[in-house]
Amino acid sequence: MKIVTATVLAALIGSAAPAFAANSFSDQLRKLSPLQQRSTLRRAVLDEGKYCRRIGPVAYQGPYKNLDMWTVQCDRDASYAAFIGQDGSVQVRPCADLASLKLPTCRLPKPAVAKK
Repeated sequence: MKIVTATVLAALIGSAAPAFAANSFSDQLRKLSPLQQRSTLRRAVLDEGKYCRRIGPVAYQGPYKNLDMWTVQCDRDASYAAFIGQDGSVQVRPCADLASLKLPTCRLPKPAVAKK
């Protein structure tokens, strides 16, 4: 995890929540505009050294243990799960690796179809 990601999330959200509270970092991320959500999660993917030149849809998937799980789609069929901790830390894993890590599988949103 990179400190930059935590700093970006902290700058967007404010102060960190106590460990026993709900995940305020993820809650604040859900309140951001779709553009801000994509920007923040793309930064998290890049901070982990993963590929994401052009970001597609992101979606809140739900809680997993004491983390909140988000899904991130990028170009070249790259897709990731971003696990956000109560302290603002972010762990990013490729969706293809989640089954072998015994983590929940990604439920990626359907890409928007361009209207003619």
